[in-house]
Amino acid sequence: MNFSTSTQYPASDPQTGEDVLSVWGGALAPAIEILRQMAGTTENEFLQIGSEVQDFYQRSSDITRMSNQLVGIVSGNSGQSLTGRLQQMMADMEAYLADARSRSSESCVTLERVQGLLEQLSEPLVGFQKLNKTLRMLSISTKIESARLGEMGIGFVNLAMDVEKLSHQVNDKSAAILGHRQLLITMITSNLAGVHSTEAAQDAKVASSLIKTAASLQELVAVNERCTQFGVTVSTISAEVTENISEVVTLLQMHDMTRQQVEHIVEALERLSGDLSNFAGATADKDRHLALIVESGDVCELQEAQLRFASAELYSAVCTIVDNLRDVARKQSLMADETMNVTGVADSSDSSFLDIMSQGMTDITAALNSCATADRDMSGTMKKVAHTVAEIASFVTDIEEIGSEIDLIALNAQIKAAHTGSEGAALGVLAEAIKRLSDEAVRLTDSVADTLKNITTATAHLFSGVENEEEQLGSRISFVQEELAEILRSLAAMNTELFATLSGVSGRVASLTGDVERATSRIDVHERTRGMSAGVLAGLEQIVAQARQIVPASSEFKQNLHHMEERYTMESERHIHEALARKRSGQSAVAVQADAADDSEFGDNIDLF
Repeated sequence: MNFSTSTQYPASDPQTGEDVLSVWGGALAPAIEILRQMAGTTENEFLQIGSEVQDFYQRSSDITRMSNQLVGIVSGNSGQSLTGRLQQMMADMEAYLADARSRSSESCVTLERVQGLLEQLSEPLVGFQKLNKTLRMLSISTKIESARLGEMGIGFVNLAMDVEKLSHQVNDKSAAILGHRQLLITMITSNLAGVHSTEAAQDAKVASSLIKTAASLQELVAVNERCTQFGVTVSTISAEVTENISEVVTLLQMHDMTRQQVEHIVEALERLSGDLSNFAGATADKDRHLALIVESGDVCELQEAQLRFASAELYSAVCTIVDNLRDVARKQSLMADETMNVTGVADSSDSSFLDIMSQGMTDITAALNSCATADRDMSGTMKKVAHTVAEIASFVTDIEEIGSEIDLIALNAQIKAAHTGSEGAALGVLAEAIKRLSDEAVRLTDSVADTLKNITTATAHLFSGVENEEEQLGSRISFVQEELAEILRSLAAMNTELFATLSGVSGRVASLTGDVERATSRIDVHERTRGMSAGVLAGLEQIVAQARQIVPASSEFKQNLHHMEERYTMESERHIHEALARKRSGQSAVAVQADAADDSEFGDNIDLF
């Protein structure tokens, strides 16, 4: 007889039982050998599992630490400081851009007004051209009349030359004014066209950048809030992982409990086997024979219960170890995924909201540079307008002086005409005409002067504002750009650290998950020990069944097996023993599994590792 499920017991005499005792004794030897192998088969494998569990726990702790580090990158002091700086910077940029648009709008309005005022110069400039023609005609007429008078008109020749000279000066100065006017109109028209053509597109780009950056800033604030809450989640997961590992460590001690239980079973079966062997060589003693049958039934029934419980407990413990280890990997993987979501990162290869924010900051920096360039261009235009107006004003002053000279020539002509008497009457008429031209020149120069004064007032106001604010605005832009550059560097550093740490977390989680899966897939000690115990249990069940057929179970079970109780080191063994004893004494028996399940003691002789 052997202890495999396919082996059949040899025939035996149910009345005497002599052949059965011999068969039982022969069958217990291989059973004992199987149990010895079973006792030793768990230790090395459980030691290996314990070593891997220690490694898994350390790596799990590293993942938890790095997850906390990821949260700290975004929501730590540097992240909080960056959030505050960005909020202030956004407010400053919006204020600056609003001021820039206000200044640009004011400049455009002023330039458009200057355009209108320059159009008003058309009439007096046309008048200067007519004045020039009239002066030339009067010069020619004076020369003709002077030639008719002969010696009496010699003095008028000089006057005619002076008039002609003045006509040329009026023509030159008015042409200069006209040229500068056209230059101003072209400059202003071009500037306004440039501003109007780029302002809308620039405003749209700035508005888009500000909206994106504001959204990223809100995301950063939201991430800070989520990270604060996620810290609790990380702590909870970490505590759960620690609990998983602690349970695994506790369950790893099951191999020592199983070993002790199996060793006790082996001791009991060896003692029974010895008794059977001794009886086979002794003189037949019927009472002793029956006692051995009872003892064999009782011992095998008790050891069957002990072995069944030990095997089931070991199987359950190993299954729980596997489940706990896989649960550790699952929780760490879940925590890594949640960390990416919380920190605003889709995965270790995609961009984060920090990238979007950095791009928004870059776009806004470009917009600020564009605004600064526009400010400088507008300032340059105002300077050119002011400079050109100043040149026109100098020409007007020259024309005013020419008008004074014309007036003086007209006076001299009237005096000379009076000296010539009636023959100089024609010259007197010419002198009156020159006098009227003098008055017209004064009127025209006053008109131009008034227009230029209005232009000067408008541009001087704007120009003085530009001059006063240019240095301040330059400093302001420089500060904003420097602050933006520093923020961009901080964002880049944060992003680099974020993805480096995230890559480390992802790699460690993948490695841990893979190693846990490989380690757990190799664990089969519970299946092997269950298979080994199944054969032994089947053999013990048959011995018990045959023994009970020959001699019914005795109520003295507890007394007969009292010596075994003294060797027990675990409460579960005592519970099983007591349950069978109550059952044999006719008392209410408590389920063995229920009794043992409440036991939390591992005994005094447990190897911890």
